[in-house]
Amino acid sequence: MRTELKLNELSARLAALPGFEPPAAGWKAVHAAREAHEARLSLRWPVALAAAALIATAGLAASLHSARSKLSAGTALASIERTAVAAEMRAENRRLEAILAALPERHAMRGSTAYTLAELEDRLALVDDRLSRVTLEPNAPERAEALWRERVGVMHTLVQVRYADAVGAW
Repeated sequence: MRTELKLNELSARLAALPGFEPPAAGWKAVHAAREAHEARLSLRWPVALAAAALIATAGLAASLHSARSKLSAGTALASIERTAVAAEMRAENRRLEAILAALPERHAMRGSTAYTLAELEDRLALVDDRLSRVTLEPNAPERAEALWRERVGVMHTLVQVRYADAVGAW
């Protein structure tokens, strides 16, 4: 009985509603409005994707620019440091060559000493050859620095062997 009362009340309320005139185009207008709405929605995704791609590209470009400027600043600093190290290595090399030139040269020595000196001088010749090749390469300052370090190390050893031989002869 309760359900019947609700249905009667609902019927009375529906009957009290004002009259409704359907649109002139009817369902055609409803379909046209829906198609227009779907067309607007279909444009949203490509525009949103294009905007997201543009933002991502701009962010990537900004980060690359920042990295490039940091790298160029770091490269300039590293280049200055390499130049200073190379200058120190060359100065040390000149000092060792002066010491080597001041040491008396012996014509008679033990075979092991002569062999060691020959090996060290051959090593110096090899390093000098590699250094001359590296100077022709424009982008090889790290390799040149390593070769100068190696040359100075070999020169240290050569001076020590020659000094020990000279002191042992007296």
